[in-house]
Amino acid sequence: MTKIKICLITGTRPELIKVSVLLKLMKKDPQIQLTFIHSGQHYDELMFGSFLRDLNLPNPDYNIEVGSLPNSVQTGKMLISLNDIIYRIVPDLILAQGDTNTVLAAALTSFKNNIPFGHIEAGIRSFDMRMPEEINRVLTGSCALLNFAPTQLSVNNLIDNGILPNRIFLVGNPIVDAVHENIEIANKKSKIDQNLEIESGKKFVLLTMHRPSNVDNRENLKNIIETLLQNKEILYIFPAHPRTVKNIKKFNLYEEIQTSKNIRMIEPVNYFDMLKLMNLSSFILTDSGGLQEEAVILKKPCITLRENTERPESIEVGANILVGTDMQKLKSVSTNLWTNKVFYKSMIPHENPFGDGNSSKKMIQIIKDAHQKGKLQIPFIEFKNTIPHCKLIDTSSLDEDLITVSDFEKEKSCIILEIFDYEGNSIFPSPNLEITKKMKLKARFI
Repeated sequence: MTKIKICLITGTRPELIKVSVLLKLMKKDPQIQLTFIHSGQHYDELMFGSFLRDLNLPNPDYNIEVGSLPNSVQTGKMLISLNDIIYRIVPDLILAQGDTNTVLAAALTSFKNNIPFGHIEAGIRSFDMRMPEEINRVLTGSCALLNFAPTQLSVNNLIDNGILPNRIFLVGNPIVDAVHENIEIANKKSKIDQNLEIESGKKFVLLTMHRPSNVDNRENLKNIIETLLQNKEILYIFPAHPRTVKNIKKFNLYEEIQTSKNIRMIEPVNYFDMLKLMNLSSFILTDSGGLQEEAVILKKPCITLRENTERPESIEVGANILVGTDMQKLKSVSTNLWTNKVFYKSMIPHENPFGDGNSSKKMIQIIKDAHQKGKLQIPFIEFKNTIPHCKLIDTSSLDEDLITVSDFEKEKSCIILEIFDYEGNSIFPSPNLEITKKMKLKARFI
């Protein structure tokens, strides 16, 4: 059997963590020939090198070493370098995870070279176009042949953006795979609590900040730090991102933090140390998207220093509260979580909306099925009997009482894009779904 030539591209620490299980499974799969490329968007030892070793991952076959540059320059440099590598490899499929400049560059390189692209964690949306990540998500989804969505809400977002249903696959979020595989290892292997001299059972809050809206803005960063310093009874363990530390010093906040008794700012930690800190913490205060997910998986309440989030599922299950720049709300919620046991218990999630920990296996099987059926290729529509057009169909006019989506598409020569029930709720048009006379169909006739 001919091996499937897959190119997996990463650029940052969160991407590396989320694809770690997938990378290892593909590396040992006899049906897959894997090329691993790292863009170097995260490049130093603490942000990348230690994670390869901790997660027992192979070194990249190629490292572009793009480094830290302005968004447009960084993306452009990656496009040039990736194009040269892809031209030599000519893979059957290119994969990337998330919403960084690396992911956008991977998607555009695939698209411009007529190579199928698979987007891992597709369809998440903050609906905040001020965020560079948001435009990356939208553009990447449009380029992808295989959109691997982590949740049903992500599926709905993709459909709303006009992505064809046969290019959308609900697989769960691979962060669940990574946490399930590594949490016990982290609890046994990591000595971070001993190194930081955290007494057994001592309460603390895990704090992380890295977003420009928080750490590049003098007023916002100053307000956050001063609010935390006012909560003297709460101990914050603060693994600080290099850029965050740079701005803390630039804005003259460093000495105040260093001399405080309740904020312990430390260097970035490796993955196992971070997992253990999350697991031992009372709750998590962050502006990270990934930590919002991991908080839910580890059943930890989370306060998010943002006005919006692309992980609204964490809010739906009651485990996450957005405080944005409202410092009174930050202080109130933090104090409540620290002192009020009833309130704290109400924020411990009872379900995990991000999947069952098998998303990596599901993605590999979907790729294999597509390759075997000859569907791992850029899609197109031939103009035959009609010019492709969309129409909304009221099913009350149908002759059949029940017909599946697949049979309807064959009979009417169309692609069903979306289905609405009698209340107007959107239903994903899976092939075996039965169409009833109380539905409305949005279809593209071909």
